[in-house]
Amino acid sequence: MLACLAPYFIELGLPAPSLPKLEASMFDQQFAAALESGASVFSFTFGELPASAIEGSKARNMFLIGTATTVEEALALEKSGVDAIVAQGSEAGGHRGTYRGDFASGMVGGISLVPQIVDAVRIPVIASGGIMDGRGIVAALALGASAVQMGTAFLTCDEAGIPDAYKEAILAAHEDQTRMTRAFSGRPARGIVNRFMTEIEFKADDDAILPFPLQNSLTRPLRTEASKQGRAEFLSLWSGQGVRLARRQSASEFVARLAQEIDATIATL
Repeated sequence: MLACLAPYFIELGLPAPSLPKLEASMFDQQFAAALESGASVFSFTFGELPASAIEGSKARNMFLIGTATTVEEALALEKSGVDAIVAQGSEAGGHRGTYRGDFASGMVGGISLVPQIVDAVRIPVIASGGIMDGRGIVAALALGASAVQMGTAFLTCDEAGIPDAYKEAILAAHEDQTRMTRAFSGRPARGIVNRFMTEIEFKADDDAILPFPLQNSLTRPLRTEASKQGRAEFLSLWSGQGVRLARRQSASEFVARLAQEIDATIATL
């Protein structure tokens, strides 16, 4: 992997990459900071919280939200004590939340996943994955979801802190131009296909890509410098499959538009 990455580091004017150290878990400190923050909601992914963390959050009256990609995961999260579940459909951008079994088995589309989780659990379900407008919100509610979680749709808003090159990549992408990759972080994630993703997957077989968080640490200097230089071909362009529906606007304009689209969609039913 060091040999695969070296030419890209040179191209961006960076020192040769070196193997990162596996850092000790910071979960206890991070969770303690979250408890002290005064936040009313704690949302997590990639598994289940330890019982001590569940107890600590409940003591602070925090509303707990876990992420599931299958009914089995949703049932386990409900049993652990969460207050709501994000049902992450396969359309979702970014890292997959699958934590039970092979991630490929958790690639269930939202229109199939949401109603099955809704029927299986007794707590609210939040739909996520490819939802970009009012039509998607109405569809999720019709499937039994209590709310939706939107990610990619907000990335092209004026207030989003991602590089302009990232925003432009989303606005130019089509629905068939995202795919799953481990090239950037070592963990399966959906992003817009670019040069780095394509070339690393061609040069290195899956076993050569380091596990998370090592691969993530190894590629971080590359991604940081690419962001400074506006080089989208080296960025992890996490994005869902609804990219054609992305728009440039302020967050307030977007939320107002969503409300109008929801009302208009419901009126047509």
